[in-house]
Amino acid sequence: MLLNLINNAVKYNREGGSVVIKTELQQAIAPAFVRISVSDTGCGINPELIKKLFMPFERIGAEKTVIEGTGLGLMVVKKLVDAMDGHVGVESVPGEGSTFWIELPHINDQEAESGRAEYQAATQSMMSEKTGTILYIEDNASNTELVEQILLDHRPSIHFMTSAKGAQAVPLAIKHTPALILLDLDLPDMQGFEVMRLLQADEKTMTIPVVIVSADAMAHQIDKLMNAGANDYLTKPLDIRAFLQVVDEWMGK
Repeated sequence: MLLNLINNAVKYNREGGSVVIKTELQQAIAPAFVRISVSDTGCGINPELIKKLFMPFERIGAEKTVIEGTGLGLMVVKKLVDAMDGHVGVESVPGEGSTFWIELPHINDQEAESGRAEYQAATQSMMSEKTGTILYIEDNASNTELVEQILLDHRPSIHFMTSAKGAQAVPLAIKHTPALILLDLDLPDMQGFEVMRLLQADEKTMTIPVVIVSADAMAHQIDKLMNAGANDYLTKPLDIRAFLQVVDEWMGK
């Protein structure tokens, strides 16, 4: 949220202008809120246009500037604030600048400590000493880093390796004999369905469990892959508990 607000404050400022970020504890109402405001010294916004600011694809004054953007940043801010039971708003004076602010519920130290304890207990309950190797065929670095971090946090004894190319699945599986293969469907050199076919066609890899990890959650796609021999199908974004349950189920089978 702050990246979006600060980015806008810089982009729509004037030459030699400034950006001020301020935090305040709003205790006049209960429960208390923390307000974070981002003020700029740009051209400001006409009052009749302010109501359009948090609508998707609205870029107020875009026709007068060469600044690039999608018109989605403020909508994202609003959705995130709403999800955290907060508020978002703007105050602007044409020709002087604008102040965008977000308010989030304030919690005391006891509530924060309780939340940390609950999180640590939940994390500990998901720990396991499963061993073996997982091979993840995925071309998106963010996805592979996420899975690697989940395993480091909850299955530290599992060896993790990855490749961005579907054509490397069979050679890597033969060389490293993973206990489980995680497979994305949209790869740069071939589709995951073809990778599945190649794995099943080689007697050295045909018995290794394969779990699809894909953003495609369409029922017909899931059925197609499961009928083709996939052992399970996980959709992105990953549910950590569901992911770990699948890992535990298939590791060592």
